[in-house]
Amino acid sequence: MNNLPAIRQYSDLILVKVAANLRSETSGNYLGYLWWIFEPALRMLVYYLVFGFLLRRGTDDYVLFLLTGLIPCIWFTRSVAGSMISIIQGKGLMMQVHLPKIILPTIRICQDAVKETVVIILLFIFLLLYGVSPSLPWFALPVMFVTEFLLIAASAYIISAVIPFFPDLRIIVPVGLQMIMFCSGTFYSIDMIPAQYHRLFLMNPVASLLHNYRNILLYNQWPDWNSLLFITAGSLVAIYVMWLVFRRLDHFYPRITL
Repeated sequence: MNNLPAIRQYSDLILVKVAANLRSETSGNYLGYLWWIFEPALRMLVYYLVFGFLLRRGTDDYVLFLLTGLIPCIWFTRSVAGSMISIIQGKGLMMQVHLPKIILPTIRICQDAVKETVVIILLFIFLLLYGVSPSLPWFALPVMFVTEFLLIAASAYIISAVIPFFPDLRIIVPVGLQMIMFCSGTFYSIDMIPAQYHRLFLMNPVASLLHNYRNILLYNQWPDWNSLLFITAGSLVAIYVMWLVFRRLDHFYPRITL
């Protein structure tokens, strides 16, 4: 089966599973969907208390600086980590119906994208209340979101394809994602890095995205289109390669997840 037409064929399944998973996440909690707001807010509060208050490190208006970097970074790390065992968790579904295995991490990616939309809207409201005025560069934000979504998809597909064969990586991947968070300028400005290392620092696609988010939201600057084009092109190539990999390994996953 050709996986691309299959993904279109199973689009209803993806939508139904995303909706079901979102409902199941909140069904056992008294606050329900409000946790979509409280959970990232509590995370940000912890990081702010540590880096902005206890360690007294940061820049002017550090709350804004922290939020505009932390929210996109949490989206990346959470989606990749959540997709990590999506194929293993989907073994029950694989036994009931034949479907392209790439759909399983896609469900988690789309699920987190829905939740992130709510958080981003809250970020916009917070920025407006804090006195940040929208400017023309804000029109580049949809491009930023699509670029990050593609980077998340490429990373999630790679990791979710490998984990069933090497389950011990489930311990290593969260550590690697935490390292990415600390090495991408989430809590500090690029100005704190020696100038000769700026180009090397921005070769990290997550660091480049965070830098561009802040340029748009805080400094009213257009993003670096070349870096966005590089990330988008690299992500699309990786997604295509992983589509081929998933198609090649389609019949192996039900056996190795038993």
